Amino acid sequence: MPLLLSSWPEWVRPYWLLCLPIAGLLLWALYRAQHTQDDWRSWLPEAFHAILLKEHTTRKNYRRYWLIAAAWLCALLALMGPSWDKTVQQPTLGRYFSPLVIVIQLTPDMLANDLVPSRLEHVREKVTRLLEERDASFTGLVVYAGSAHTVVPLSNDLLTSQNLLQALEPDLMPTPGERADLAVQRAINLLQRGAQGEGQILLMSTGVSVLEQAAIEKHLKRQPIQLKIMGVGTTDGAPIVQSAQGHLLTDASGAIIISRLNETSLQLLAKHTNSPYAQLSDDSSDLLALDMFTQTSNNLTTEIAGRSMDNYDQGYWFILPLLLIVAGFARRGAVLVLLVCLLPLQPAFAFDLDNLWLRPDQHGEKLLEEQPALAAERFTDLQWRASALYLAEDYQAAAELFSQIDSATAHYNRGNALALSGSLAHALEAYQQALDHDPEMLAAQYNFAVVEEHLQTSQTNAIDKQTTQSDQKSAASSSSIASVTATAPTVAVAPTEQDEVLPETHTTDTEQTDSTHSISEQSKPPADTATQHAQAQPTEQPVQLESWLEQIPDNPSELLKRKFWYEQSMQESTP
Repeated sequence: MPLLLSSWPEWVRPYWLLCLPIAGLLLWALYRAQHTQDDWRSWLPEAFHAILLKEHTTRKNYRRYWLIAAAWLCALLALMGPSWDKTVQQPTLGRYFSPLVIVIQLTPDMLANDLVPSRLEHVREKVTRLLEERDASFTGLVVYAGSAHTVVPLSNDLLTSQNLLQALEPDLMPTPGERADLAVQRAINLLQRGAQGEGQILLMSTGVSVLEQAAIEKHLKRQPIQLKIMGVGTTDGAPIVQSAQGHLLTDASGAIIISRLNETSLQLLAKHTNSPYAQLSDDSSDLLALDMFTQTSNNLTTEIAGRSMDNYDQGYWFILPLLLIVAGFARRGAVLVLLVCLLPLQPAFAFDLDNLWLRPDQHGEKLLEEQPALAAERFTDLQWRASALYLAEDYQAAAELFSQIDSATAHYNRGNALALSGSLAHALEAYQQALDHDPEMLAAQYNFAVVEEHLQTSQTNAIDKQTTQSDQKSAASSSSIASVTATAPTVAVAPTEQDEVLPETHTTDTEQTDSTHSISEQSKPPADTATQHAQAQPTEQPVQLESWLEQIPDNPSELLKRKFWYEQSMQESTP
């Protein structure tokens, strides 16, 4: 009995068991219908029964009902989805920690060299070690100076967090100052949206003011989230190294500023909020003192673990006995026909067997890489069809389909399609709509800035060219001047001038990867090319724009800086 219980399977679809009474009723109805019909044996005299009828004929007829019942039982068991493999995906709670938001002070104080080479470098190493230890646990990053900004929302993407962490510098922050209370409030909001209000916050700071302390206490009273504090630096302090050349930060009178760890303020904050405090160290003793490696059970980790418990459907084992039973009802030679049908067929006609099993979207997905235009005809989903048209370089049609989807990703893709088709003004509107849906979309912010800069440069060059042409024809009459000014944007460019301009519109790969600023400046087309693009070179601008949109720098510092400045401008414009 214990062996039977241990080998009892888990059922993926146990609701099919409700069909068992229906199958029993159908079998009983079939039996009754078979025996209530007129029996031809009743027409024979009883004296002929022993001669004409074989013995046990009625008993042998029961075998048919047993076979039908066995076939229905095999089909029912297969539909219920038995699973004997219970150890394939077990919950791995041992690698899940409580959701954590790391709040990092990103002010010039973090460049002090009392922790060699700098405090910021030690913070990077400490956070990287913590992220590697937490592995797949959900972790977010928030930085603050005079304003607070989200670098990474709650996520278990370790590579992205490490990449953005290395790009953090104090000059990314749009507003000077220290507002740890805004950062704690943003961290609480992240935990409320992504972890059901559960988790903990790690504050890494050089000190907090009295106003910051009062505001943090107020936020934590509203939402009881565990705060853990880590002091960065030393009480002796050190000068702030402002640049790679070793320039030291000075005050208005020219005196060198010494940044010190205000450990007393952090200890008072820890006392008033019942939070642990530890000073940043070279080893893991500070993390152990803050109890950062203790595994805690909460709703989020339980939900994650529950999702990993997935049983395999092994009902296919009942198909073989079902086929054998069905073959028993077949006539002579039917088993051979069944075996022939199971043999693999060689398609010798246009019809493909995949048409029986694949949906149109699945057909399109198979054709997407090699034949995107044909894949667009197969797709029924708007998002997939628009993406296929985009890959097929039918940018106008792709933009029209993307416009029918109201999401940040769709508006961003529509902006790319419009930019590649040459509609820069409409591309800016699409990028703006994407940012309205998701203000933290870094790619949309970058492409918006690149296209806007190119559009402004083109307009400026067109105005400069009109001014130059007006100066050259200053001796003409006022009517002729007006005529030339009105037609200036459509004057044809001389072939010799155009041949000289074309090489300047392209840059090498090494020049394009220097920085975002150099990419924009090197890729600016001259005035002649900008004004005559639609007539002289209809394909040049999409090629340039495509290369610009693909030139996302390896160092995300510029993207983060644009993101922070955009968020700050949106907050200031909000009444």
